[in-house]
Amino acid sequence: MRHGLAAAAVAGGALVVAAPLAPAAITGETPRDAAALGLASDSRPAAHPPGTSPVTGPLPAGPDLPMRRLAAVVPVGAAPEPEPVSFSVAGLLKSVGLAAERERTACDADLDGLGRVKPWARDAARFLACLYGRPDLIGVAGRARHSDHPSGLAVDFMMRGERGDRLAACALANQEALGISYVIWEQRINFGDGWQRMEDRGGDTENHVDHVHVSFERRPGSGEPLASRCR
Repeated sequence: MRHGLAAAAVAGGALVVAAPLAPAAITGETPRDAAALGLASDSRPAAHPPGTSPVTGPLPAGPDLPMRRLAAVVPVGAAPEPEPVSFSVAGLLKSVGLAAERERTACDADLDGLGRVKPWARDAARFLACLYGRPDLIGVAGRARHSDHPSGLAVDFMMRGERGDRLAACALANQEALGISYVIWEQRINFGDGWQRMEDRGGDTENHVDHVHVSFERRPGSGEPLASRCR
């Protein structure tokens, strides 16, 4: 074989390269028969007969084809490890928290009694009603005195006692998010800066003892209400 022969095999975890060398006439070495090329192992003989190659078959031998074996061990590098997938823990927690909030405030509250209230008033009614036992609701209605009810900017939550305390506090805790202007409860009014006593109007309904009154701004709230602000 005058143009040389190259074969590669993996042995013992390394890449073994065998390549032909120059004829003895050039190198000055004594001519020898061509050695068999193949896979070698520590404990087993070559799987091919002497004088043959697993790559090319029988090898010609003779003084006109002097060859010697040169083996170079090249380390086989390990495959690069995949880069770890990165994610935002804060973003994940926020998403989970918002999902929990929506699940907590999702219910089949009866909103039919609201009439044509503003959409943000309806959303606030659902949010608060689902948190506090789905009370009866009153939205658009006529009133003898000045009121936000006729314009669809007020909702009454019919309830008494401790449950009313909690709903009123929750409404104020989410005042900006829900677009609330003020809350009236148990003869008191709160614009967001503390409770103020009101005059006695002569009865539980007029004094807002049997319901929490929530009035709304003329524009939607600024964000997402959070049940975690309530108790």
